[in-house]
Amino acid sequence: MNWRKLLPIVAVLLAAAAIGVLAFLVRMTQTVDNAQHLERLRKIRVVDALDVSLNRAVTQVGVSTLSNIEDARAAITAQLGDALDALEKGDDAVRGLSPAIDAALDTFLDTIEAKFELAYDFEIRNSLNSARMIQGMDAVPVLGDKWLALIGDTPENQARVLVNQLKSEVTTFGAVQTPMNEANITGLLDRITALSDGQPEETQAAARALRMTVSGVLADKKDLVGRISGFLSKPTADELQALEQAYMDWHSGQVAIANQYRLYLAAYAAILLLVLAWLGLRLRRSYRELDKANDELSHANEHLEEQVEARTRDLSLALKELKASQAQLIQSEKMASLGQMVAGVAHEINTPLGYARSNAEIVRGSLADIRSLVEAQTRALDLLTSDGASDEQVAQALEAAQGIAESINARELVGDLDNLLGDTDHGLQQIAELVGSLKDFSRVDRSRTDLFDINDGIDSALKICHNQLKHRVEVVKSYSKLPAVECSPSQLNQVFLNLINNAAQAIDGNGKIYIHTAAGPKGVAIRILDTGCGMSEEVRARIFEPFFTTKPVGKGTGLGLSIVYRIIEDHGGTIEVRSTPGKGSEFTVHLPLKQSRGAAAVAPSAAAEPAFA
Repeated sequence: MNWRKLLPIVAVLLAAAAIGVLAFLVRMTQTVDNAQHLERLRKIRVVDALDVSLNRAVTQVGVSTLSNIEDARAAITAQLGDALDALEKGDDAVRGLSPAIDAALDTFLDTIEAKFELAYDFEIRNSLNSARMIQGMDAVPVLGDKWLALIGDTPENQARVLVNQLKSEVTTFGAVQTPMNEANITGLLDRITALSDGQPEETQAAARALRMTVSGVLADKKDLVGRISGFLSKPTADELQALEQAYMDWHSGQVAIANQYRLYLAAYAAILLLVLAWLGLRLRRSYRELDKANDELSHANEHLEEQVEARTRDLSLALKELKASQAQLIQSEKMASLGQMVAGVAHEINTPLGYARSNAEIVRGSLADIRSLVEAQTRALDLLTSDGASDEQVAQALEAAQGIAESINARELVGDLDNLLGDTDHGLQQIAELVGSLKDFSRVDRSRTDLFDINDGIDSALKICHNQLKHRVEVVKSYSKLPAVECSPSQLNQVFLNLINNAAQAIDGNGKIYIHTAAGPKGVAIRILDTGCGMSEEVRARIFEPFFTTKPVGKGTGLGLSIVYRIIEDHGGTIEVRSTPGKGSEFTVHLPLKQSRGAAAVAPSAAAEPAFA
């Protein structure tokens, strides 16, 4: 068997396996759905808000006999039941995520069920107690006036003052939610009883009847207050907080798993960079072989004219291949830079994509409700315009349409849908901007005659490496209005990305990157400064050498700044470097407005002291 024939097949299989492993690692870093996480937290907090509303409604029922308050309590109970169902069922339910969450949910459901039973029992007893208490409160003035008529005149109208005070105190006791004047009422009754002592039996009987009625009002009110206290003492808030904490613990575990796979992804990317470094070494060997061929060509030039022509043709071909390899090297380094940031770019795309998909699902569900309302209203309109429809049929159809409209709150629903679609459009615009930046960065330009806005190119590079910078590096931009520059846009994008990426990697922990642009009489200047670790003079003198790097093995190819220098040189520009160890570095790029074929290469200049903004 010829093993050489199998090598292409093996290479394809290895490439497919590498891509499969990369796709698997990327997918595992995305196991945490932030939109679903926020929806679950929202559902838990909706239950908490409804529980608070139920407490308020039951408390209001305890101090009022209005039927609309009882109806509000029933509506809140129904809404709370639906919210609890949402916690247990559906894609965003918390039931089944972990045993701890299920246990906390079961405890809360048991308590809320007991609370529902107390609310129902309280509502039934509240009607009886309230009616009896109101009847007693209405009888107090009548009985008080009867006692006044029987006892007759007293010194300084003492009896009348006592009765008036008793009426006021009883009214206050029945009206407030937690009355505090029971002692005042008891004292007034004792004084009325004392005035009745020694009076005729009829007067004493009237005083006893008044006392019995007031005591009944006090007993009914205390019974209502006790039932409200028992209802409010149910620890639903604490148990719901325990449920939320159990869910947050589970979510933290999921995030930890995703972070572990991110570490695996970083290690895998490092292996890929090692492969790229090996390819770079192979390319360097190709350069040496080309130099050897040039030497042989010069030696043969002294002999035969035919050999000169033949070798000249070979040299021209080798030069074309060298330029092609150089362009391929630039593109490979560009793709390597993108590969280092693939996880961050995936995160930047998935975040707006996640809530865009979530909003689309909500809109789809809401359209079904709107469709039901339109069908009900259409049926009612058909019955209204039909000669054979009865009034009862028309009324039923209108009532059904009105019921659907009230249940879905159509006006508010349409506004919510508009907001959701606006959020979705914003998320898709973010994705489009990022994809556009990647497209501009990765394309291969065939010429350097395109007009390009330097400020836009810097912004595109910042978008691509945003995930590497956020939460750690602050970017301070100071852009001037620049004329369009004739250049190769994708190559300049690679220059900006490499310089910004190097600046971010030079910063250990938090820091800042300053970016300044300015227009000159013959071109533009771009300054990129960082507050990183800086470079020694020995390192600064060699940073543009191919394959020179200060990073550990496998962390860098040493080609980034070499390619940056080559691209700027090909555009007829210059790059200057200033750096001080421990303070930071400054890269200044000068580019002409127009390209000329005979632009001479300018070596990088250096200074001992950095200039920071």
